[in-house]
Amino acid sequence: MKILKKQTLFLLSISSLLLVGLAFFAHLHKKEEQPSYSNLNNKASIGEVRSILSKHLDEGSVDSFINLVTDYNNTVGSVGLSGNFEPFTKTDYDVEKISSMWTAKHGDFIGTNCRINTYTLLKGKIKIPQVKSDSELLFQDKDAIDKGKIFDAKEQANFEILFSRVKTEPTQDVKVHAKHMEDYYKQFTFDDKARMLSVVVHDNLDGDSLFVGHVGVLVPTTDGYLFVEKLTFEEPYQAIKFASKKDCYKYLTTKYKDYTGPGLAKPFIMDNGKWVDMD
Repeated sequence: MKILKKQTLFLLSISSLLLVGLAFFAHLHKKEEQPSYSNLNNKASIGEVRSILSKHLDEGSVDSFINLVTDYNNTVGSVGLSGNFEPFTKTDYDVEKISSMWTAKHGDFIGTNCRINTYTLLKGKIKIPQVKSDSELLFQDKDAIDKGKIFDAKEQANFEILFSRVKTEPTQDVKVHAKHMEDYYKQFTFDDKARMLSVVVHDNLDGDSLFVGHVGVLVPTTDGYLFVEKLTFEEPYQAIKFASKKDCYKYLTTKYKDYTGPGLAKPFIMDNGKWVDMD
């Protein structure tokens, strides 16, 4: 009987280890899941993204965002933009064709970019301090806001504060620059669920400063995260499903790693008001 008990206990131990191992590899597989993306170029993807965003954002802000998406895709959606979510690899858009189609319909209104769309989504979720802003590098954004009648005067003032240029020091040390951005964003109150992910670039053409060169919104889903962005004024919207926040950080770090120059620090990521140390 003792031998049988020992054999039973041994078999149970092996089974437990196998179950733990399988659970670990299942978790590992999930975390390494390939991202999927959509340019929101059909009703199904728009409906899905609207539903996810509406769980964490003001309905009016989501509606305004979807209106911008719809206007863009109705104008240039025929230029190879995806509808349903599909595996996310390297995307390549015909910017020249998109630009000519957009201009034919909208004239000198250049459309919207990453910062305009991010503020459209988050304006009801971020408490913005009434401090002086440096909007010198937002000249294209301001022209688009004016011509497109996108924000009222109060909203535009808050937009300029949120994406203000921030003074820094002449160094390539990212930690130094990240501290300046963190100090600036300490004045703001961000949302824990609908998060602002920013790619901050170092500029020294007019004194050393930091600027949000790209930005998007990250929200949780039932099995991971959804990141929404407008790539540039010309380039399309992307909604990307990631298994983890870290996967999204890696995407942004890799995509914008070359946004630098001689004597400048490399770009870095801010998650709301905190630096994301990728080293």
